[in-house]
Amino acid sequence: MKKLLTTAFAVAVAVCGTLTAQTNDPVVMEFAGQKVTKTEFVRSFKQANNINPEAAPTACTYEKRKALQEYVDLYANFRLRLYDAYAKKYDTATDLRNEYRKYRHEMALPFLIDSTELETLLKQTYERNQHAVRASHIMVKLESNASPKDTIVAYNKAMKIYNKAIAPGADFEKLAVELSEDEQARDFVANNGQKYDGNHGDIGFFTVFQMVPEFENTAFSLKVGEISKPIRSSYGYHIIKLTDKVKAYGNIKFQHIWVKTNDTLNKQIAENKIKEAYKKIQDGDNFGTVVRNYASFIVRGKDEPGLMELPINQIPPEYLHHIQGLKDGQYTQPFETPWGWHIVKVLHTENIPPFDSLKESYRTRITSAQYGNAPQAKYIENFKKKHKFVDYTANSPSLLDPLLSILNDTVFQAKWKYNGQADNKKALFEFDGKKFTAHDFAKHIEKTQHRAFPFPLSVYLERNYKSYIETMILETADSLLELNNKEFRSTMNEFRDGLVIFAYNDDNVWSKASSDTAGLRAFYNTSSKMRSLDNPNDSNFFWDQRAKTTLIYVADSACLQPKKVLKSTEKILLKQKLDPKTLYNTLEKKLSKKCTSEHPIGMNTKFVEKKDPTAPKSDNWKIGSYVEPNENKGYKVVCVTQLRDPELKSLRSAKGYYINDYQNFLETQLIENLRKKYNLVIHQDVIDSITW
Repeated sequence: MKKLLTTAFAVAVAVCGTLTAQTNDPVVMEFAGQKVTKTEFVRSFKQANNINPEAAPTACTYEKRKALQEYVDLYANFRLRLYDAYAKKYDTATDLRNEYRKYRHEMALPFLIDSTELETLLKQTYERNQHAVRASHIMVKLESNASPKDTIVAYNKAMKIYNKAIAPGADFEKLAVELSEDEQARDFVANNGQKYDGNHGDIGFFTVFQMVPEFENTAFSLKVGEISKPIRSSYGYHIIKLTDKVKAYGNIKFQHIWVKTNDTLNKQIAENKIKEAYKKIQDGDNFGTVVRNYASFIVRGKDEPGLMELPINQIPPEYLHHIQGLKDGQYTQPFETPWGWHIVKVLHTENIPPFDSLKESYRTRITSAQYGNAPQAKYIENFKKKHKFVDYTANSPSLLDPLLSILNDTVFQAKWKYNGQADNKKALFEFDGKKFTAHDFAKHIEKTQHRAFPFPLSVYLERNYKSYIETMILETADSLLELNNKEFRSTMNEFRDGLVIFAYNDDNVWSKASSDTAGLRAFYNTSSKMRSLDNPNDSNFFWDQRAKTTLIYVADSACLQPKKVLKSTEKILLKQKLDPKTLYNTLEKKLSKKCTSEHPIGMNTKFVEKKDPTAPKSDNWKIGSYVEPNENKGYKVVCVTQLRDPELKSLRSAKGYYINDYQNFLETQLIENLRKKYNLVIHQDVIDSITW
């Protein structure tokens, strides 16, 4: 054997070094008129084995030659099945086509965005995430679906406020209380009569994805103290003042002592109390004990008094400044806020994770409709430039007037019916010479309308026109993906092939092995005759030594004495060879009047293998009966009525194993038939010339 292996190794090395030059790209295998080139095969082999396609070949070994040769069969079998599957139109099945369309839609999305823009935004988001900013704002409310007239009114109002805010000596907080249409800016009384202080426009600290994107973008672009011009969001116009900027964390876990003040008289008392608490901490007292003894409020129970764990945007802004730079376990000096005096001990701060671990979550947010999907907007903008986009309504807005005249409020109930009378000749817009008319736009509205609260139809039309342009651009770009993008085309081909081959294998091998009962029975009749007890691989197809046992469970010896059960068992099951039901009826009649158990007797008859943990012990592996006591007041009588030597299992008993073998049989048979049907030819000399 050693000599044979050595010879084989030498041959393998010699073969690895052999080069043939039949053609520039010789054929590795061919079938049904299909030819697989060496380049195609090697690329597939390297991909399947995670080998760098650019890596230079290394010394050939027996193991490498063996791996390559094994892949030849795997690859040939796969290509034959795939070819046969397409020949039998598996790719046209409705379920397969639906699954393909769903997957394709998901896969297409990353290709319909500007990757450069996305990468820039990902990095920008991570840079922002390193800080939390604090801002105040003055808001002028405006519905997201407001008319142009209402929008101008709101904007002019916001500009007047902005001019007041940037005037020398202006008090932004005072202006927020007087002019902001955000109700939280002013003091208010709740329904229960409780009075609450307004925030005077201050919305506290926040970091990325915690505000609407327009607000976030503006806030992070400002310097501390700077005031923005009015910016539009879905809530209206905002004049934003950046008031602070600190290092950001994830969640912060801390304990705090809060001594509340109510009026002037209490302020000095509160200050003295917090100073006394601080001295206790410095003298080495447990922080939690000091919280319990000095704090006006204890947030947690006795084990963790004063404990809080919050994201940065929920932490009191005054706390953030004082804990900046503190390490875990350190605490602040006493500090005052409008609500009293405080000492904060930092227990744990979560650092912002590395960029790579946040990248995917950023990507999901950035490309969502909620955050505007700026990378897709950039893609659409580039598409317009590249594909000669022209919007004729820009210079002739009246082109949309006929559509406005046939629209009505039923569109907000998703019941609008297009009468077919919109212009089908004049283009509203075009790209690559393809024109889109008012007729096309009207059909799109009818198809995509959905229920919504009514707002001006002119705004509805303007918004849907923009959406229609974007939809047509994306649908066109989507339809060209396979043609223009090699990576996408390859991915989708692989996925379609995967669906096709799965359905094909399922029909011809996997499900067939289970559903073809006649074929499985015939396979069993043939293969069972070749099974041998001496073959370890056949062990699952044979029973071990078995005993037929009847177990009689007696809940309480006060109901039946073991001697009575043994005597009846041996008489009925062993001597008279009657069925267990007769034994059960006999024992039931012998139950003591003292028996109080609800179910005094239980019985179970089954065959059990000798290796089974529940089988009779070796001393009792014989015909007969014996008693096994339980830990409680009951017991068990085991009666062995029959012993069997190892024997072949029936099809029913070993069905899972036979189905598995039948699958292998069907697959082997299928491959043999396909190789003959399509006349597979493998050019071994070309295979032998491959180095890697």
